[in-house]
Amino acid sequence: MPEQGGFELLLTLCNPLFIRYANSSSHFQEQTIVKQFFRFFKVLTVLAIFVTAGSPLFLPTTSPAHAAEGLPATYSDFKARCQSACTSPEGAVKMYFDAVFCYLDPARRAEAAKMLRFILHAKPNWERSPNYNIFSQRLQDPSHHYIFRSFAEGTSPENNYHMSPDNYRLVLTSTKQQTEDFVLINLLSTGADNPRLVTLKRYEDGLWYIFSNAGTYAQVRPPRQQAIDTSHDADYDSDPVKSSYPAR
Repeated sequence: MPEQGGFELLLTLCNPLFIRYANSSSHFQEQTIVKQFFRFFKVLTVLAIFVTAGSPLFLPTTSPAHAAEGLPATYSDFKARCQSACTSPEGAVKMYFDAVFCYLDPARRAEAAKMLRFILHAKPNWERSPNYNIFSQRLQDPSHHYIFRSFAEGTSPENNYHMSPDNYRLVLTSTKQQTEDFVLINLLSTGADNPRLVTLKRYEDGLWYIFSNAGTYAQVRPPRQQAIDTSHDADYDSDPVKSSYPAR
């Protein structure tokens, strides 16, 4: 059955009432029937507005579900979200960037390292692995954080890739099924001329994980205003926005 809004659903439910009402009024003049019908219709319209505004059954939903929750607070929270999000390659890409943006915050880094290990399907101490050497360096260097922010819709070199990690969208330009368990996704970076490739693999648990993320940390056009190095200033340690966003 197709999805219906509150008003359409009420009309459907009340349709038999219209029929019975018309049949029971057959002895009235046609003009009287029309007047009564429109009087009933006005009441129905008011009722529909009331139900649509007040009932949770007719409130709009947010997609994806975890978007309204912001970034995961802990590894357990992240892993729980992955159980539903990572059933699709697109959801796995979103969870990967959630983990990345958590990692950019020094206060969340310990938990975020576990998040990235999970979504990358990596081994312990992945940050020291030669496979992730450049990735790890750019995650830890605030002067390179704009690379990751460039994947958020609405960013640009002109606005210094400004975005909110708790409320962002990715732009997927194409998805290609390479094999049954491998998918290629192209992501738009606002600092690059061409989309950036991410490869995903579905493992035995049925979830999708990032298999190759090199495209997500390759260099992009620098922001118009370069970031100020605040690594020497302890006041910035707990504020990833101040420490990684370019000066204004």
